[in-house]
Amino acid sequence: RTRPTAQWAQGDTSMSALVPAAGNPLALRQFEQKSSYDYPYLVAYANDEFGDDFPPLPLPPWLMLHRIIEISATGGAHNLGFAIAEYDVTPETADWFFRYHFKRKPIMPGALGIDGVYQLGGIFLPWIGARGLGMAISFGGGKFRGMVTPDSRVVQFRVDVTQLKFPSSLSTVKVDGRVTCDGKLIYEMNDFMVGVKSQSKAA
Repeated sequence: RTRPTAQWAQGDTSMSALVPAAGNPLALRQFEQKSSYDYPYLVAYANDEFGDDFPPLPLPPWLMLHRIIEISATGGAHNLGFAIAEYDVTPETADWFFRYHFKRKPIMPGALGIDGVYQLGGIFLPWIGARGLGMAISFGGGKFRGMVTPDSRVVQFRVDVTQLKFPSSLSTVKVDGRVTCDGKLIYEMNDFMVGVKSQSKAA
């Protein structure tokens, strides 16, 4: 891919200008269990276009998944499933954090890398059928080995399922996460757990 020279914004810019266009709104209301998802589909999910009984994803610009390139209920490090997603680092998508973190040496906050792993691990449960209130439950630990800078191109998130409880009144998935930037490992995380609590329909 050809990458244009980055021109990072100066001064105030409206948040909407920092978010890539999601394309035409999706008319489809039935969530499809597919092996990959593009950005408009993920934005539609975050915008509750498939129903409000799905565990939420954050809207852009906090949405750290520009596409899920593979998700599976089998395979991975423990043969319990895995998912891989990518985030494109461009002036349009990343200026909102580079401009403030930090002035002389802009880098992506490590918290966004952690949240990207939570987002990807969190979508695994509704992907296999869990519905209800989504929540982060625990975080075992992690190591930071590198950084995302304005010269970076693609951040990749990978989660490997290590434990799964589904279906249940509180379905849970525990994952180990790896984050790479342009092919280089920058974050390693272990024992991330997210859950989906079933919501009673009783009045």
